[in-house]
Amino acid sequence: MTDQMIAWQVEEWIRDYEFMLREIDRLTRLLNRVEFAGGQKLTATYGDEAAMPKGSAGISQAELRHLDRREKRLLKYEAIANFLNKAVDQMHEERHLIVYDCMMTGMSYTAISDHLECSRDTIRKIKTEIIGNIVKEVKKVNFLQHLKSLKTAV
Repeated sequence: MTDQMIAWQVEEWIRDYEFMLREIDRLTRLLNRVEFAGGQKLTATYGDEAAMPKGSAGISQAELRHLDRREKRLLKYEAIANFLNKAVDQMHEERHLIVYDCMMTGMSYTAISDHLECSRDTIRKIKTEIIGNIVKEVKKVNFLQHLKSLKTAV
């Protein structure tokens, strides 16, 4: 992948950061849910109903495949969120930290420039520098290859 394509990917991750956190929370609740094997009667049944086959209380193969897909998505989103959180450690300038935090919460160029009381062009330059540093880190730790290995792992 070229640097520009990686930069676009990083921008998309930053833009979708809040969504990923909500999805991580939802998938965690979904995958950790324990259900009672409900529907079982505690009294004996007689007649035709007793002779009829009963459905299993276990999880079907289709449900297991869905769980596997959800678990892969959960692992992917957690890895991206952790990577973006660790990117803060590489930033030393206070303005970069503020702009990055604003980007992670989904603020626009105009909103960030109003917040910092500077021009949109200045915000664009800072954002380009932040994205460039994250792209270097992605390439350094081979993070995209790590994400591909997560997709095949589970």
